[in-house]
Amino acid sequence: MVRLNSLLVTVIVGNIISLSSFVANASIHSSGNFTSNGQCEAYQSFRKQTNPDNTQLVNNKQYAIKSINKKDFDWVQILIPNASPAMRWVSKLCGTTQFNSDDLSKSSTSTSTSFKASSKSCDTRNDFDSYVLALTWQPGFCEHVNYKGNKPECTAINDGKLNITNLTLHGLWPNKASCGTKYGYCDRYARLDLSVSTIKDIAPWMPNFYYQTKFGEYEWKKHGVCQNLDANDYFLTATKLVEKVDASAIGQFIKINIGKNVSTASFKKNLISHFGANAVDRISLACSQGKYLNEVRLNIGKSFNVNSNLQELLESGPKGRPFYGNCHKKIHIEAAGK
Repeated sequence: MVRLNSLLVTVIVGNIISLSSFVANASIHSSGNFTSNGQCEAYQSFRKQTNPDNTQLVNNKQYAIKSINKKDFDWVQILIPNASPAMRWVSKLCGTTQFNSDDLSKSSTSTSTSFKASSKSCDTRNDFDSYVLALTWQPGFCEHVNYKGNKPECTAINDGKLNITNLTLHGLWPNKASCGTKYGYCDRYARLDLSVSTIKDIAPWMPNFYYQTKFGEYEWKKHGVCQNLDANDYFLTATKLVEKVDASAIGQFIKINIGKNVSTASFKKNLISHFGANAVDRISLACSQGKYLNEVRLNIGKSFNVNSNLQELLESGPKGRPFYGNCHKKIHIEAAGK
């Protein structure tokens, strides 16, 4: 009988510990609406920053709220019907929340001041410590990411009307280590005003500019306004950086392997032979479905000189995530057109 009681106590205590552990890590069920204020990424896991189909929020669209990550929440789980999986996490900073529960609304209201105070340094202009230069391999992106028909450059590439064989600009992002991925939106009312000549110079390196300025407006509002250059200088500086990377061993390796399968290890080994291991620790890849190259990201210092060589630019920045990023050991470098 004593042994049986001990066993029952062990089971009960074990269940309590297990339950308390679950409660400590569980999200809080919620309901209401989340209205986006930009094209933020929608993650399957915000801790791992996984976004299997590269789903982004549509600006000013309303989504159903399913849960929040904690009482003083900074992540909101929403339903995006066309995404797979449909349940996604987005940063609170990517929109406005309106809860159905009065208690939760009060909780949200009471915590909003403290949250705003803690995140203030993540949306203060020129309060960053490095840059991320994000470059797209457009054929891989356009063919394997669901862009839902809202990127005319992708439609043109896939239809064979536009041939892109160079790396293109996703963005030049001021970055603050203590903010993770949250640094941005330093002026939510910012508007993009570029000269005609600037748009013409940018277009080959950011091909959305051949058709519209929508993507540039998003990048400027989210990232560009957080640094001190005006819009023309910012985009022209970013364009010079893209040209430099495209002409380097990074761009050359991609171009000679268009239409081929390559190993991420061989890509890394090639770059180390040109820049050294220390510089390559500042480079990472991104892939669609883990196997189709769609992006190369470089970390560079805050006070960089655009005329410096690429190795110096990289060594001025902080170390980042592993070189292979979310890519498999073998990846495919897509050619333009389906």
